[in-house]
Amino acid sequence: SEALAHELLCQQEGPSCEYYLVLAQTHLLKKDFSKAEECLREAIQIDYLNPNVWGQKGHLCYLSGNLSEAKECYERTISFVTDASEIHFVYLRLGSIYLKEKELKEIAEAEDALSEANALNNNNAEVWAYLALVCMQGGRQLEAEQSYKYAIKLELKNEELLQEIHEVQRMVGFGNPSF
Repeated sequence: SEALAHELLCQQEGPSCEYYLVLAQTHLLKKDFSKAEECLREAIQIDYLNPNVWGQKGHLCYLSGNLSEAKECYERTISFVTDASEIHFVYLRLGSIYLKEKELKEIAEAEDALSEANALNNNNAEVWAYLALVCMQGGRQLEAEQSYKYAIKLELKNEELLQEIHEVQRMVGFGNPSF
């Protein structure tokens, strides 16, 4: 990515928004949140309306545990455009944030976001897992069980999420077809 960053740098006068985005992504992968945040601040100054910048900032906030700010960034990403490069993750994480807040209005929002994520990629086990949670909370047994089956079939790797699903299944008394 050094070469790519260098190439992006040489294309224009001074660093571009893309340059800072690539850099921010690199820092995010290294879990260097403060450097990632600096890069994103630069990117936002260059191109405030770039949905990918807000998507990245949302990921940064999400990963550092600041869910309310992540939610704002993700909502902004979605309002700016529908083809942001990471829109699938944006919908997935937004759905998971809405779910954690557990208000009824938010659960409907969560389902919308997750359905969007699912339409973009229906082979993502986490999306199905979150949809299973939404359906259980909405008392929709058949859909909950179908979503759960897909999550398992697609080999859900997220242990925490799996445990949460099993707890909710025990609470509501349905959602796992193998009970």
